[in-house]
Amino acid sequence: MSNDGKFEFDSVQDEKSIQAFLAALTEGFGKGRVVLRSDSEEIVLTPGALVSFGVKAKRKDGESKMTIKIAWKDAKSALAAGERAIRVES
Repeated sequence: MSNDGKFEFDSVQDEKSIQAFLAALTEGFGKGRVVLRSDSEEIVLTPGALVSFGVKAKRKDGESKMTIKIAWKDAKSALAAGERAIRVES
């Protein structure tokens, strides 16, 4: 498990591997739990109800790049940062 809450992975993959990764990521979002694991590193993420999503793409000098950014505030972090929660009981 990553001690500092950070996980990084870089490699060269073929198209089928990328498709499998994106399918697993989609499935994880559907289940509300995404687990990233590589060798001795692992991080478990629980996407929130509202997720920030961004895509950037560019092509220059015969090289293409796409960056996908997905971010959310964890429920505990949002409350710790001073966001207020309301609870109604009857």
